[in-house]
Amino acid sequence: MAEEESEVLVNELRTRVERLELLLMIGRMMSATSDQEELINSIALAVGHYLDADRCSIFFHDKMTDELYTHLAVRTDGQADEAILSLEGQQIRIRSDEGIAGHVFQNSEVLNVRDTQVDGRFTGSTDKKTGYATQSILCIPLKNRRGRSIGVLQLLNKQTDPGYFTHDDEIFVRELVEQVGELMELILKRDELEKRNALLEKQMQDLSSIEYLVGDRTTINAAFRHNRSIHYWTGLVGLFLLALMAITSLGMVHYDPWRKVLLALHTGTFLGLGHRYYYFTDAVSILTLLICLSGLLMYVYPPLNRWLKSKKDQILRGKLESAASDERRTNGKRGQS
Repeated sequence: MAEEESEVLVNELRTRVERLELLLMIGRMMSATSDQEELINSIALAVGHYLDADRCSIFFHDKMTDELYTHLAVRTDGQADEAILSLEGQQIRIRSDEGIAGHVFQNSEVLNVRDTQVDGRFTGSTDKKTGYATQSILCIPLKNRRGRSIGVLQLLNKQTDPGYFTHDDEIFVRELVEQVGELMELILKRDELEKRNALLEKQMQDLSSIEYLVGDRTTINAAFRHNRSIHYWTGLVGLFLLALMAITSLGMVHYDPWRKVLLALHTGTFLGLGHRYYYFTDAVSILTLLICLSGLLMYVYPPLNRWLKSKKDQILRGKLESAASDERRTNGKRGQS
């Protein structure tokens, strides 16, 4: 009897030492490796192999869609879980309150399910998509430094006796998650940054297409900026011509001695054009009209510029609202399925 008790104590002590050594090894890995992706992959492999789990997966929470998505899924033989990561080239995504993972994420509690077939919280939606048969699950919430859930760690299908994950397994994984929580948060923030950059790039592409639709005002701005001096001087000339025409017109009406001279000045006959005097008159009239139109355009351009900007913003808002609506419909269909 004493020998059996001693053997049990020795086995427990050996198990405890092995787990402490694994935690210590993971700590050294975190200190020595700067590649976050390689590090989290190595940790998942080490934990899955040590606990004899068939598969280990990490789900992160997507704040934009309120979904859990697979960031990592590996088998204990060191190969990527193609059934998950390569399913139609897409990540597995589930609602943040769906299934075992959703329950753990929402309630921030550990779930150790020995038999998924008798647990009502298990939906089997991921199994249907991947063709994988989940029998036992150990699911632990991943938390940031403020104690808020940011995802879940899942271990699937214990390969050795008793065929399910034990309470000691729970204790070990809890200690592990506390140790790597900060690393998980950094990886999640990097994922979020990549998603925001992708969304920003898409919005910039939409903006470029809208600029094409409403017209490129940059060229217009440059043209007006470089031609301001021309408009300035032509405006002065136009004002001078208008003033001259007004003065000479008054002179022709009110002063008979000047009438012949001023009429010759208006028609160009003083230049010896003879019967072609109307050419001069037309040229002066057209030039004066163009100068006036040019000045009018300078006044019209600022409100026209503001109208184009408001039109562009309106089209951009419409496109973004349409994209958001399509995404909500897609998420709704995915949730119903």
